[in-house]
Amino acid sequence: MSNLIRKSLVFRLLRPLSAKLLQASGWMDSSSGLFPKVHLHMTALTGRGSPLELTRKFGEQLVSLLLLGLLAGISLSLVSLDAVTCMTAGPGLALLLPFLELKRLEGLVKARKRRMLTELPELLSKLTLLVNAGETVQQALIRCARQGSGEADSPLYVELRVLSAELVNNVSFSKAMEDFSKRCALPEVALFTTTMLLNYRRGGEDFVHSLRELSRTVWERRKSLAKTLGEEASAKLVFPMVLIFFGVMLVVAAPAFLIMNGS
Repeated sequence: MSNLIRKSLVFRLLRPLSAKLLQASGWMDSSSGLFPKVHLHMTALTGRGSPLELTRKFGEQLVSLLLLGLLAGISLSLVSLDAVTCMTAGPGLALLLPFLELKRLEGLVKARKRRMLTELPELLSKLTLLVNAGETVQQALIRCARQGSGEADSPLYVELRVLSAELVNNVSFSKAMEDFSKRCALPEVALFTTTMLLNYRRGGEDFVHSLRELSRTVWERRKSLAKTLGEEASAKLVFPMVLIFFGVMLVVAAPAFLIMNGS
């Protein structure tokens, strides 16, 4: 996750101090609070086991942002020489910057899950066609992984390629599918995995029918996601449209006010 851990010079300089402060805080040893949530997000993003090292680096990044917020607040206070600014600027920025970083992490997790949900119906359609054409389930999965989706960073197909490699290396089908479901950490993928495990031994029309039913369900969820994204985009456009409206009103009304004042 190259876009997750910041690598600018400022963060590299602050990292040793941040690491010491993080270790002294005992944040990594806590079983409650913020650490489990951040670690869960890291696991969802990487899809590989328990990325404690990545969680630690992100914790150091939060501490660095906290220190930067304090420094910025103190600098602002020294410039303004205002008592209220001195009391609020430092703590306010120290809390705001880590909060924004956590929101960015949540946004990356949400974007990854949305991309997976968008790609899953197409994967199911390919699987249905291949199995209906006479391919075995494992061969169909391996072929879909090799063909890919046309995007190198596709999260679903990245995990599918790991699944394909496990199947080629003679890992049991049930174990490979369960690991695939855990790495994706998406309810729709869990439903897909359960359907595959329950029906792949049957083969034939029963299996194809199960895939088609699942494909319809996932397509409906993709439609719901598209509708939600459209509503979010419309909501984001409301504020700019209001600003444009007031701008137009100002341009139209300004000459009238000038004429009235002149008369």
